[in-house]
Amino acid sequence: MAAVQLALSYGVYKQELTISAADSIISNLIFALLGIGLWYMVRFSGKQISGVGKSIAYHLSGCAFTIIIWQLLSYTLLRAFFYDDDFYMNFLVNSMIVRVITGVLIYFLLISVDFLILSFEEMQESAKHEASLSAMLREAELNMLRSQIRPHFLFNSLNSVSSLTLSNPQAAQDMIIKLSEFMRHSLSFGTETMNTLNDEMYHSGLYLDIEKVRFSDRMMVQKSIMPACGDLMLPSMILQPLLENAVKHGVNTMLGKCMISLKADCDGTNLVITLSNNFDPDAVPRKGTGTGLANVQKRLATIYGRTDLLNYQVSEQLFEVTLLIPQSKVK
Repeated sequence: MAAVQLALSYGVYKQELTISAADSIISNLIFALLGIGLWYMVRFSGKQISGVGKSIAYHLSGCAFTIIIWQLLSYTLLRAFFYDDDFYMNFLVNSMIVRVITGVLIYFLLISVDFLILSFEEMQESAKHEASLSAMLREAELNMLRSQIRPHFLFNSLNSVSSLTLSNPQAAQDMIIKLSEFMRHSLSFGTETMNTLNDEMYHSGLYLDIEKVRFSDRMMVQKSIMPACGDLMLPSMILQPLLENAVKHGVNTMLGKCMISLKADCDGTNLVITLSNNFDPDAVPRKGTGTGLANVQKRLATIYGRTDLLNYQVSEQLFEVTLLIPQSKVK
């Protein structure tokens, strides 16, 4: 604005270059300083003044006050510097109306920019608030889904202990000891969302040991874990619902032996876990609570924001589940 005013004063109205420069710098510098106060006016009006009519009246009053102060200060300073230049003083007086109109335009330009900045700040605050709420909701959902795992497994284990106390007291005692170790290890996870594959395999091993007490030689377990994958991260206790599913719908349905196979491989980008078990296709389907595959699917979707990380396929006598665990930053 100072450059435009300098060009008009010097090029159109034929004022001296030094006078034109001084006029433009002083006038616009004063308005710039007043513009700092306009920022606080805009913030106040956005938070304290409601209604279109009140807002319009507020800013018209602010505009009038700003223009009056601006013109008084500008005229006083310019007259003090160039009072002996009659040509310029006539120009200063005659251009007063143009200066006032220009000041009004600058005023509304400044408050428009201030409103844009204020709106942008409010949008950023709103985005941060929504992100915080989203994180809290995601964590609450994860805690809810994880909390479904422990009671589900505990109920099954206690039922098994109850049935073994009469038929095989020693096996029941062994199962209680292993269950205690399993629960102690579960509590050591605390509220951690992620876990290493090594820790997860140890935890899963405790679960399988408990089930082996119950099923004895009927349940066989085969593990094939790539050593390089041991320190990779995955959601804690993500395998247990799948192992429960394999026991419930695999081992429980067969009169003979059932093989549960657990494999883990990694390619630098993803951790790939495959869990399979054979089953009796002629057995009566067992009813469940829906906390197995559905639980895993929801947890993966909540953590990674993807719904394609769990896949399964069923052949004649084999059920196979594949987990794809990205090793990039979680959602």
